[in-house]
Amino acid sequence: MRSILLCVISCCLAACSRAPVTHVLFIGNSYTFLNDGIDQHLKGLAPSTQTGLVAVGGATLKQHWDNSQTRDTIRNGHWDYVVLQEQSQTPVINAKTFHEGGELLNETIHTGHAQTILLMTWERPDSAKAGVTTEGLAKAYDDLGAELHAKVAPAGRAFARSLAERPDFPLLIAADGHPTLAGTYLAACVVYRTIFGTKVSGNSYCAKGLASADCAFLQRIADLTLR
Repeated sequence: MRSILLCVISCCLAACSRAPVTHVLFIGNSYTFLNDGIDQHLKGLAPSTQTGLVAVGGATLKQHWDNSQTRDTIRNGHWDYVVLQEQSQTPVINAKTFHEGGELLNETIHTGHAQTILLMTWERPDSAKAGVTTEGLAKAYDDLGAELHAKVAPAGRAFARSLAERPDFPLLIAADGHPTLAGTYLAACVVYRTIFGTKVSGNSYCAKGLASADCAFLQRIADLTLR
């Protein structure tokens, strides 16, 4: 009896010591899948996380919802969180489409008993004149987040803070705003902090190709943005 009891206790302790698995699905476009994808860097930061990715270059959220395979992936994946990233200009220049796509996907996400997270994108150098600025995007995402009772992962604000502190450390590629590896890593840090609610600073994972000091800087930026 004693040996059986000890076996039961040891098995319980082993189970308790394992980090719970968090299932996260990302839906977006090239802003999400470049540089190995935000999903893979989130797994680096949180190894117990299991992720999925549905991303098509230039796709809007409404176009994703129109795709039955995307809807099935949301419903059947047993996700805890679904992260939605809209086409980079749509939230400002076509707010109706942004809200429609977000609302429809949010309804589908809830049928799968998951939570919606909106991934706020960043200001594109070629779009500021059209009002697609950090402030414009932040307002658009915050408004939809309030409407859907969804969390917003403010990557756009983190990009702006990073560039304000280190203008010499660019996070955008060319004029179309695609992120460098550093930008993708920063976005992953923001998503990590949004999901888990704990500081990312001090995390041992640094994306291959980035200096450890740069990873530490980007982790700090994410924490400051979400403090």
